[in-house]
Amino acid sequence: MQNTQNNFTVENLIAKYRSYVKENCPKHWEYDGVKEFLAPDSVEKADADEQLIATLYKKVAGISADERITGILSKYSEVYYDGVLTEEEMSFLCSNFEEAVDVTFSHIEENDIFLLRRALHRKDRRIIDFVKEHLEIKKESSVFIADLGYGRIASLFRDCKVKGFASHDFYADNEEIWALLQIRLYSQGIYSNVLKTQKGCTETSYLEDVECVIWGELPYDELKTIYERIRPGSRMILFFDKYDAARVKEGTDEIRKMVVEDLSVESIISFEYKDMLLDTDGEMIVLLIEKSAHDIVHIENGITGDSFDILSEALDYEILWPSFYSTQRPTKGIPLSDIATFIDWDERLIKRQDRLWALIDLDVHGLKGQERFLRELDQVPLVVPAKMAKEYRDANIITQDWDKAGSINDDLKHWVRAIPEPCVLLYGNSKKTVVGYISDLPEKGMATVDTVVCIVPRNGIDVRYLAALLLSPEVKSQMESICQKTINDRTFPLIMDKIIVPNHSNNERLAFLLEVNHEALQASRKEMEQEHKNYTRAVRMRKHALTQSLSSVEAMFYALNECRIRQNGSLLDGDVISRIQGTTVNDAFEFLSKEIKNIMPVLEHVADVEYSFSKPESIDPEEFIECYIEKEEKNWLNFKPVVLWKKGNNRAKQDIKNEKGLVCEMGKALNKFEFPKDALERIFGNILSNAKAYAFTDEYRDDYKLKFSWHTDGLSLIIEIENNGTPIPGDLDAAALMEYGVSTALHQDGHNGIGCNEINDIMARYNGCAEIVSTPQEEYTVKYVLTFNNATIFRP
Repeated sequence: MQNTQNNFTVENLIAKYRSYVKENCPKHWEYDGVKEFLAPDSVEKADADEQLIATLYKKVAGISADERITGILSKYSEVYYDGVLTEEEMSFLCSNFEEAVDVTFSHIEENDIFLLRRALHRKDRRIIDFVKEHLEIKKESSVFIADLGYGRIASLFRDCKVKGFASHDFYADNEEIWALLQIRLYSQGIYSNVLKTQKGCTETSYLEDVECVIWGELPYDELKTIYERIRPGSRMILFFDKYDAARVKEGTDEIRKMVVEDLSVESIISFEYKDMLLDTDGEMIVLLIEKSAHDIVHIENGITGDSFDILSEALDYEILWPSFYSTQRPTKGIPLSDIATFIDWDERLIKRQDRLWALIDLDVHGLKGQERFLRELDQVPLVVPAKMAKEYRDANIITQDWDKAGSINDDLKHWVRAIPEPCVLLYGNSKKTVVGYISDLPEKGMATVDTVVCIVPRNGIDVRYLAALLLSPEVKSQMESICQKTINDRTFPLIMDKIIVPNHSNNERLAFLLEVNHEALQASRKEMEQEHKNYTRAVRMRKHALTQSLSSVEAMFYALNECRIRQNGSLLDGDVISRIQGTTVNDAFEFLSKEIKNIMPVLEHVADVEYSFSKPESIDPEEFIECYIEKEEKNWLNFKPVVLWKKGNNRAKQDIKNEKGLVCEMGKALNKFEFPKDALERIFGNILSNAKAYAFTDEYRDDYKLKFSWHTDGLSLIIEIENNGTPIPGDLDAAALMEYGVSTALHQDGHNGIGCNEINDIMARYNGCAEIVSTPQEEYTVKYVLTFNNATIFRP
């Protein structure tokens, strides 16, 4: 909205007042005498938006202003800075009251840390889209919305009566939230009968005209009563976190059981969302309910795109995940939970050899208990998913050379858990499902990170049998389908009794294990034979590349020597040593200097000499890429770099805490990985050289791009570098480019037959891996995928 005569805009006037308050209110305070924060002595004096809303409301409502609202917000209106906005400017804001309220609320919602910590509100942008798409409410209907907060969802129901409560009792600011909410609804002309807290929301008289209930991720004790008291035909839309839609210990099972048994469920829909506070991806399960019987339930999986119908009688209230109902499970067999159980890291203390292995919990053990545990971990082998196996033959983790827990990043130590007994460890992400089994614990014990599932066989069942069973196609496909490839300590315990496994007798288990071991032996033998062939081929190719390089040097020396003889031992930079090509002495020495440098990597590969890099250090992917681009960009003549983030995106916007204390300090990187910086520069340099040599070859094109992006996957951090240049030739296998000795550029630009193998070698040395993906039909035709497993991933 704009007044063209005075050139006012609502945004500019609010920004003007906000800037004045920021500059003129008190600036600093101390917290526990440790750190100085940019904040006023009196918080209300810095809350410009609240001051403006409270003042505008009093002016607009006049004598009709609700005294309860003005009383609660008087702490803001009393410190309002008169004179910052002129009478004409205030009049303009009053005339555009609804827009002014919307603008100020957008700022309040983005900065209210307590509101954003409430799961529904920090996801409500996606929720609003969902409600718009799936919920049609008649005019003048009564809509009940739980935990309205600042009313963003309520704004969808302008022609309805809005009920519900502003905030839960355990939030001290619920009165203030209620008052601000009332102003927002008033500005939109919405009839409001909203309670300050949930107290009284289940009264029959309050619910008698309610035709729709919206409820999301809150304590569910009142929800059962509300469902019982709303009239038949009323609708409910229930938003569950994925884990609340399956677990039973949090009280969600009662309402799930009730609506399933009543056949009230119309649809079960899942969708992905972006957590506004934590900047993480998640999955939400939504139940659309009509309080009447339904024969059919519609299922939509927003992750995979699957959509289908099932009989209402087929619903299992214990798990309401769309992925569960699209999973093919055997008709015969027994639940996996009949032969195995899992260790709940959060509830169990481990005692071995008269020592208490404290599972890190400051509330229980205090700082001394934590420090003692970390000291004990120094020499304990640590099992991480990156070193677990996709195949049974590699899953025996007790015999491998494991890193010690004391050597890992300090941030990761807080997620370390002691392994109490022989067991199978399980973890899965979008890339792979991995398993490791431990038949006998070493004397000092073993540890793992708390995202890994620790599965203990029942009744003396061999851990090797259990490991082989989990990696069998029949069982593995069930796990990956139901969990949608995210198998960790949160998802797997919820579905363990839903996985169907063969009901083997003792003899059948033994026969199954013998067969699996035999297959593993045969596969290992074939793999060793292939590795030997690859090694022989690699040495042959490397020797060939070295011979070619040396031949080039020899030929150049010969030409120089011939020139020296012709000129009685004298050589000048401009002397021509090749009349055909016009090569000068200066050209020859530049060539020799370059070729000798190129020969050295080939010699190192042939002799299996390790490259010498600096020690691994903690790297922020965004900061590293930004610095690399800045350093190298002057050499990028016909292409430009592209990044997919805003500067500082990977930095914590404020101190992030949980119940155990500070998780990430403001300004620190949320996600990082351990790697030598000079090694990573070497890898980037190889990728850049390849792009220059083979992708950006058309001198008439001016739209070449090198795109950098990164993301996390479980415990790994992945950097992707793509280019939109010439595709990889169709007769070349992109994966084969990573093999020893394979090259498209033998003796060109320093490649010397090594190709992309150097990238692969360096990544593997530091517990990572590299992959080339060819996508000739897309805008970016070649993609390098670098996976770093020694990563610290921020987990809410």
